[in-house]
Amino acid sequence: MNKRIDDVRNGREDNYLLPFYWQHGGNQFEKIPEHIERIYQSGCRAFCVESRTHSDFCKDDWWHDMEIIINEAKKRGMKVWIFDDDHYPTGHAAGAVKAHPELRQIFLAEKHVDVIGPGKNMLLSIELENGEKLLGAYAFKRTGNDEECIGEPLDLNSGVRGKFLKFDLPEGCWRVFFYYETTRACVRPDYIDMLREESVKLLVDTVYEPHYAHFSDEFGKTIAGFFSDEPCFGNNWIGPHHIDLGYYNRRVGMPGLGLPWRDDIPEIMGRDIGVDVLPLLSGLWYDIGEKTPMLRHAYMDTVTKLYRDCFTRQLGDWCEAHGVQYIGHIIEDMNAHGRLVASGGHYFRSLDGQHMSGIDIVLHQIIPGMYDYIHTGWAFGSYLDPAFFDVSLAKLGASLAHVGTQMEGRAMCEVFGAYGWAEGTPTMKWLIDYLLVRGINRFIPHAFSPDFPDPDCPPHFGVNGLDPQFEGFTKIMNYTNKAAHLFEGLTHRADAAVLYHGDAEWMNYDGGAMLTDVPAKILFDEHIDFDIVPADCFIDGTGSRVFKACAKDGKLVIGRETYSVLVIPAAVLLPEKLEKALKDLEKEGVPVIRMAFDTKPEELVSMVDRHVNRDVVLRDRLPKLRAIHFYGDSEDVYMFANESVTETIDTLASLASVKENTECVIFDMLNDETVRLPVRNGELPVKLEPYQSFIAVFDKKGIPEDLPEFKAFNKCGDANIVFDVEKAPYTDMTAFEPLAKGVPPEKLQDVTASDDLIEFSGRYRYTGKFVSDETGGATGIDLGEAGVTTHMWLNGVDLGVRVCRPYRYDISSALRDGTNELTIEVSNTLANAVRDRFSQYLAIPASGLIGPLTWFKR
Repeated sequence: MNKRIDDVRNGREDNYLLPFYWQHGGNQFEKIPEHIERIYQSGCRAFCVESRTHSDFCKDDWWHDMEIIINEAKKRGMKVWIFDDDHYPTGHAAGAVKAHPELRQIFLAEKHVDVIGPGKNMLLSIELENGEKLLGAYAFKRTGNDEECIGEPLDLNSGVRGKFLKFDLPEGCWRVFFYYETTRACVRPDYIDMLREESVKLLVDTVYEPHYAHFSDEFGKTIAGFFSDEPCFGNNWIGPHHIDLGYYNRRVGMPGLGLPWRDDIPEIMGRDIGVDVLPLLSGLWYDIGEKTPMLRHAYMDTVTKLYRDCFTRQLGDWCEAHGVQYIGHIIEDMNAHGRLVASGGHYFRSLDGQHMSGIDIVLHQIIPGMYDYIHTGWAFGSYLDPAFFDVSLAKLGASLAHVGTQMEGRAMCEVFGAYGWAEGTPTMKWLIDYLLVRGINRFIPHAFSPDFPDPDCPPHFGVNGLDPQFEGFTKIMNYTNKAAHLFEGLTHRADAAVLYHGDAEWMNYDGGAMLTDVPAKILFDEHIDFDIVPADCFIDGTGSRVFKACAKDGKLVIGRETYSVLVIPAAVLLPEKLEKALKDLEKEGVPVIRMAFDTKPEELVSMVDRHVNRDVVLRDRLPKLRAIHFYGDSEDVYMFANESVTETIDTLASLASVKENTECVIFDMLNDETVRLPVRNGELPVKLEPYQSFIAVFDKKGIPEDLPEFKAFNKCGDANIVFDVEKAPYTDMTAFEPLAKGVPPEKLQDVTASDDLIEFSGRYRYTGKFVSDETGGATGIDLGEAGVTTHMWLNGVDLGVRVCRPYRYDISSALRDGTNELTIEVSNTLANAVRDRFSQYLAIPASGLIGPLTWFKR
């Protein structure tokens, strides 16, 4: 018996969910047992306690509340994670930095003056603020080509005279640079410095150590670990700037941007590139000729390693030493993960030291159906590009879980937050499938709040019993645990590896490096699965905790992953060490495909196909059908998800790992179906309605014999049921009152089409009768469209909850001869009755039973 199949069928799956549970302090501790019970009833067996913001974080009231939380979790066998600061984002150290100004962030900045030579004993004023430190004064000759400076810099430091600089210049136009250290170039003034161990240790001493002092007996037992949320470099503009591509797109090479700094950075960079770096620092903002790419790469290489070693690893190593895990994520939005300011400069290094990879999907970053369109949303100035969010984002998280030596396949995502109350269960289910089918397997639903209504980033789950969607949310959580369990411990199978663009973007400013998004989308749409892999996998001596790449039988092997081809996004320049490593792999027979900036999608696919025996081949080109494959010693597990919100998919999938005639187990868990399906010649039938997905498990050791064989759905007529309709408000969802009587099926519609009900949130109940002889021998009913969660009973028998299309029920277990009594409750979202600023970016879902209702038999 396949253990995973047996576990899922018998409710023994592990837990893969840890929603945020917010703490505000005050008298809310009295409700903690009720809140945790609601989390437990949702199917989540762990949660992450977040101060949002607790009025007494890491003080007496916090320890009092945490003791209640831990005891309530222990009663239920739940795990507790701890958000590691008093508020988002991680790095505030609960305000401790204010008392330690010496541990504030330090930045490198420059001021410059353009001067015409020749001149003797020329004099410039040095204008620095109190506490700022001059590092050097150097002059570069201007070319007249934009702001380019060329040639060897002139060292003017001997002419520093207090607040003046005295110097001589040859003929020409010269730019005199003053490099200096400052603490002013920060987004948040009282945050720790990610580049200094002693500053990061302030966070450890203020948050981590006190939790251990209070609850050491629960570390590694009830307490599972700590979570960091979106730590970052946090540097900011300090000088004049005429180029700003947005908060997520600020990077080395932008004039006016303060840069993360510490005193030994020039020495570290110099060891790497073999030059005296200090005179050349102007190249971090302005073009200084051929040394510019090398200099910028050396800087970013240095600061991202320091971030990794001083911040992430310090916290991760502390957690390991205390028997718990360390998890979290950075800001990834629109490729910020490889840049400064909002993020950590390098996705893989920023999380190096964690025990799970991490991403988040919040603020409408991904909206079902918007795959082909840049769309609006709360994030990134309401300009959201699916090329990143719909393709690269989740693949980054999954890829690090595959190639990171500490991850052991664990890939986490924070999900659902700040979409607004308009985010109904269909969208939630779609987002979970989006993540599962891209390889994410740990989930942080955002969030359980003790307050209602809480304007802070809804939706919130349960909301003190007032959430009409809660039973649907619970269904999705149980589904998520079961689905993730079927993949746990298996190895991902991918045809290709795609090089992470971070190093190339550092070196090649202003369009000289193609983003990973470009090849990723091309491959994904062709169902050629891939991982995104960093240069650190190929270069020795980086110190990164990723598996090292090697060649084996003409394939690329990284850890447990094997790829048939490596795709390199186009770049004007790549680091020399990386170029050498790639050439060595090519000599050992690994196909390395180097894209050009004008490589067409069909050209890349053709080049890949020369070296790849595709793992999954579809009969039809269906870019909105997604698939993923995991394998073990005897089993192959596939997931297929239809990401179209309008079109049904009906095709065949040829599976390279399934050659013979065999059977598989099909899990359609949201429709309460687990069946056997015969598969001929490795061709798996795939028929999925919008939002629908399934998981197929093949096992050479055999599958359970007691499973029923799959039977196709065949429509056998319209369900002509006349309904009486009632409604109950979200404030009391048992207090039904009549709404309409004798509504025929052709009159069913979105209830909010009536202006009188446009602000109504709660439940609609539909009751009707039918005679069994009038169903055409049906064994089931399809409700058509509904808004948005349905719960159905037939003759008093509970037939369960549906959260999205298909709203389909097998009625054979409850159907009786003669007259049958049908009850359907349809719950809408709170968006109609409870206003919030986030729902403005979503179409508010329909309400009620819409139909058409049809009978089916199998």
